[in-house]
Amino acid sequence: MQEDRLHRELAAAVAELRTAFIEHNRDKVATLVTDNHVSIMSYARFDGRTQLLDHLNDFAFRSLPTEDLTTTPFGSDAALVSFRSTLEGTYADKPVPRDVLVGEVWLRQDGNWREATYQETPL
Repeated sequence: MQEDRLHRELAAAVAELRTAFIEHNRDKVATLVTDNHVSIMSYARFDGRTQLLDHLNDFAFRSLPTEDLTTTPFGSDAALVSFRSTLEGTYADKPVPRDVLVGEVWLRQDGNWREATYQETPL
């Protein structure tokens, strides 16, 4: 039962963060990522929440779906989330890879789930 609850919590947090990216909601993104967050994509890399937020408006996505989302817990306050996604959009006005595999590490901090790492691998 705990794993079902964890899966639901993390699936909701992933969806909330992806919506915040589409909407360019700086405040929401800031609350959903760790201060030392790392993002690695084939088209960009960010070290730290501040750097990510500085480039938030460079993202222009119409949708960020998640398919086959899985969660792997690492204790009660950390988990790996992975899924496939079909991206529709651009980064800095250039198309991004359409089909990607995503791996994220989420940490529970102050009672809230926050994404610590995001890695996107083109398929």
